[in-house]
Parts: sequence; structure tokens; C-alpha cells
Amino acid sequence: MRLLLPLMLAFATPALAAPVCDGTISDRKRDRAIPVRVRMPATGQARAPVLLFSHGLGGSVEAGTAYAKQWAAAGFLVVHVQHPGSDSSVWQGSGNPRKQLMAAANGRQLADRAADMSRVADAVQAGERIGACDLGRGDATRMGAAGHSFGAHTVLAVAGQKFGPMGALYRDPRFKAVAALSPMPPRNQASAAPAAFGAIAIPVLATTGSADGSPMAQGKDIGEVTAARAAVFQALPVSATGKSSVGIWLEGADHAAFSGGGGRGRGVPNPHVTAVVSAATSAFFRANLGGNGVPDLAPAQALLRTGDKLQVK
Repeated sequence: MRLLLPLMLAFATPALAAPVCDGTISDRKRDRAIPVRVRMPATGQARAPVLLFSHGLGGSVEAGTAYAKQWAAAGFLVVHVQHPGSDSSVWQGSGNPRKQLMAAANGRQLADRAADMSRVADAVQAGERIGACDLGRGDATRMGAAGHSFGAHTVLAVAGQKFGPMGALYRDPRFKAVAALSPMPPRNQASAAPAAFGAIAIPVLATTGSADGSPMAQGKDIGEVTAARAAVFQALPVSATGKSSVGIWLEGADHAAFSGGGGRGRGVPNPHVTAVVSAATSAFFRANLGGNGVPDLAPAQALLRTGDKLQVK
């Protein structure tokens, strides 16, 4: 019995958690170092679908933590992408953080963010390593992206948003599906949504809520702002490939509630919003990154409360 006990204890020891690694990805063409946090898939050994997460204005690799933990547990390789110039360095140590953040919300930063996403996609394709995390475990043919607020602008840009006569400036065809959490049309106008998003050819999950305001939409009441955000989903075309886009409206949810945590307050916002979005995005990406394109949204649907809405097209 004494001889068997160590062997029994060895079998009873839980498996080690999948590694989480912080580091940087170098973009020599732009003389830019992109901070990243990599979460390896918690299940399986085969190559895994990949999700990149783009933080909101003033965020960091901490952003989206609550969602990313769920995605990694579901078998995705997740990369949190931090965007220098519109990240936490903009407001940290500032006497007027709001002013600095507002100044960083511009087209130049959006261009840099889109280029960051494409450079990280390159790193996945090349199988680069970030510490103990091997990006080669990710399958670059099954890659998606999610982002909150300015991050939602970022993922819609790489999805194929059109910018007037300049067209889809930042589209990267390696991204097969995106989740835009609290998106906004150009100039904060619902009427601008069809021209911007009406030709996106990949499935999009878009979220907003009845209290999802914006400091950028000066002079507009909350109803105008939330209507503009909801217009992003409404403008998306019905897919010709049979893959579904998803729209989520959560009653009472404000802007920070969709961040997945890791903002300036650090904590996980609004457990109800986090639970619904985690369930919906997991199903959405599972279906569109190697699945049949039709997400099983029943788990997310079961979490909805009075006033919440979930639409598919």
C-alpha cells in the first residue's frame, strides 16, 4: 500500500494550466513594438483556431480578460493586442486623462491599430514564440478578431469596412469573422452605416445596449447614440455563404459593460453582460472558424433577460 500511494497521488494531480505569456511582437517596417498577451488553448493538442482581441481607447493587454479566459477554455488560442499610441500609456500619469484619450481617437491611430492586427496575424502564420507560448499552435486559416469600442472600430476595419472613396483600406482577408463590441458608424451617424458596413463579406457579431453612450458623440442624447451603434448590425449584408451575423442588444448595459474587464477600473464589469457575450461569441467563433457557419446560440439565448434581444441574419 505504501508503494502504491505515491503512484495514486501522481495520477490524482491536476493537469497544469495552459500557459499565459506576455511579450512583444516587433514590426520592423514601422519601428514599432506591439505588446501582446498570449493565452494558449486549455484543451486539445491539435492546431487551434485563433482570436485576436483589440482593446478600447486607453486599454492594454488586460482588456477582454473575462472573454479571453472563456475562449481559451473552449479551445481557442487568444492573443490580446496592445496598441501603442492609443493604449494605457496615453492617460497614465496625465493630469487630464480624458483630454489625452480624446486626442488619441483619430484616423492615424486607427491605421496603426489595423496594421498591428495584421502584423500579429503575420506572427501567427510564421509560428513565432512569445516566451513559453508557441503561436505555431494556432491555425492561421481559422483566425478571427474581437474588439471593444475603439477595438470594435479596429476589427471592423480589418473585416472590410469602407472609408468613403478610399474603399476598404485595411481589410485583411485572413480574418474570417469578427466580434465588434460597442461599435459605432462613421461620424457617429446611423445614416453612415450602410455605406461603411454594407459590403463586409465575413460574418460579424455586434453588441450594444440601452445605456451604451459615448464621450465622442457630443451633443447627442443616449437614444441617438445607441441607435447609431445598433445601425452597425442592421447595415450588415445577409451572407451569401450561409454564415450568420449576430446582433445583441442588452437592456441597461452601458459602454464599459462590454469591455470584458481590464480597463482603468481593472475589474470584470456587469456579470450579466459578460456571461451573455462570452456565450454568444464562443458559439459564433466556433461556428465561423471551421464550423458550419450557423452558431448554436441557445446557451446565450437562455441567459437573456427582459428587454434583451438577440438577432441572426
